[in-house]
Amino acid sequence: MKKLIVLIFCIFTLASFSHAEMPVKFFKEEINITLKKNSVNVRGLYFFESKSNLEIDVSMFYPFPIDSSHFYPAKIKVLDPENTFDFVKKNTGIKWTLHFEPLGVKTVLVEYKQKIKEKNATYILTTTKLWKQKIDKATFIIEAPEEFKELNFSIKPDSVKTKAKKQFYYITRRYFLPKTDLKISWE
Repeated sequence: MKKLIVLIFCIFTLASFSHAEMPVKFFKEEINITLKKNSVNVRGLYFFESKSNLEIDVSMFYPFPIDSSHFYPAKIKVLDPENTFDFVKKNTGIKWTLHFEPLGVKTVLVEYKQKIKEKNATYILTTTKLWKQKIDKATFIIEAPEEFKELNFSIKPDSVKTKAKKQFYYITRRYFLPKTDLKISWE
């Protein structure tokens, strides 16, 4: 009887552990990037759903481009519709824990302002591969002053509009598993 109880406990523990590995789907992102002369502002809304029947906590890591062109962001916010998340700054990003109710859906807003040294900006997309699944929908709106000329994008915009002396570039991708980061440069 004692061996049976231990066996049942081990099976339950293994089943719980396997559910907690990564039963979360990153299914949608809505990104607004505002380019300025010496900085870039990013506002990202990210959507996740738990496929677990258990409450789970998932450690999240959000990377920033930190290189010869990009400083570490000066202002960073992480929140959901109701709460601000406490996060820990790391060398190349931030980390926080996201709590999911069974089969729950979470929306997270990340905003940051990052100084840039040159006429280019990068939004990191390649970490999406770590989720090992395509994003159902990714939308990007890139805003630039009208005086920024010859904008180049690593991902071709679907459309462009000019309004109030600003240029707006729109990109939408479905079932998206990016192979490169979104890189933008201008004159």
